[in-house]
Amino acid sequence: MSDDTGFRNDGLRGGFLRRLLTLALAAVLFGLMMMTVVDVIGRDLFDAPIKGGYELSGLILMLLFFCALPFATAGAHHITVTLIDGIVPPAGRARLDAAASVISAVLLLVLAYFVMLKGLSSIRYMEATMFLSVPLGPFSLLAAASLAITGLVLLWRAWRGIRGDWQSEPRDDV
Repeated sequence: MSDDTGFRNDGLRGGFLRRLLTLALAAVLFGLMMMTVVDVIGRDLFDAPIKGGYELSGLILMLLFFCALPFATAGAHHITVTLIDGIVPPAGRARLDAAASVISAVLLLVLAYFVMLKGLSSIRYMEATMFLSVPLGPFSLLAAASLAITGLVLLWRAWRGIRGDWQSEPRDDV
């Protein structure tokens, strides 16, 4: 089911939260684009690139990815491979989706734990980027939080699939 934004009904209550997340992600992506443009123009025309541009690009890409991950998962916007969907009835597909969601959630929650430990270690040892000295710990903790939220979203999707509230997403044959 689509709304006026083209997104399927992903369970996010109201359009405000979805629009706010979309706007934040668009702002981060626009910031990355503008930084790249300024860096290239500065490097090519004025022989003065942005100091630490490579580091900034990496941190912004990390921010973009980990902010978008729970949002994409809630809306079922991931690429999936459908090997046996043709021989499994729709109810079975919903159960397979629920099982895949549980397995993915467990893996993401375990990964979130280890990334959180890395983030806390980075804070303890004051790890930072080489040129700009941007602390890396908060970025690792953001990644851990994003992974944990995504794991919880997947558990929620699995629960809805088991209860029968969530139908298997319509898929294109690939």
